[in-house]
Amino acid sequence: MQTLKEDVRQSILRAALNEFKSHDYTGASMRRISASAGITTGNIYRYFTNKEELFEALVGPVYEKIVAYILDLKKELDLSYTAEEKGLKYLNMVEDTIVALFLEYSAELTILLNRSAGSKYDQVKEHMVGLIVTILEDVFTSGPQNAAELKDSERQSARMLAGTVVEGVSLILRENEDGETVKRLVNEFVYLYHLGMGCRRPN
Repeated sequence: MQTLKEDVRQSILRAALNEFKSHDYTGASMRRISASAGITTGNIYRYFTNKEELFEALVGPVYEKIVAYILDLKKELDLSYTAEEKGLKYLNMVEDTIVALFLEYSAELTILLNRSAGSKYDQVKEHMVGLIVTILEDVFTSGPQNAAELKDSERQSARMLAGTVVEGVSLILRENEDGETVKRLVNEFVYLYHLGMGCRRPN
């Protein structure tokens, strides 16, 4: 009986994944999800209290992984000594992280970054930008202990670059589903981003 319940739960999650990817959080219909899963709408509520809980079950673990990866990346970078080393390691780790997450959670990651408006993850991009800003500020100043020395123009640059990373990745995921295509585009994006970092004029 427990195995049967888990099968039904997984069927609901698969149907919900397709629904949220096609219609985003606000437009998703529990009725369409239940029809796709082959169960009654009322039966869904035996497994998930509401649409929000169902959405959380799908994208919550992926969001936690993204935050954990970014924080681990920051710790790793703090072991570097120069801004140039940090910049290169940052870009390489961002590339590896994006590709690894996409290969394991392609639909969930796409939904989280592009289809979560109206949910508790509505501000996920803004949160990710904030986390990346702290990393870039470290890169600009060669360490968190020097963050107070940042000029306003440098803080603005960090925010602009962080926003570029998040929006660039979102665009790649939104328009591509093939793993090899995503990997190629991420590689190209990281390369161009690195050129931009290298050409950044001193403030």
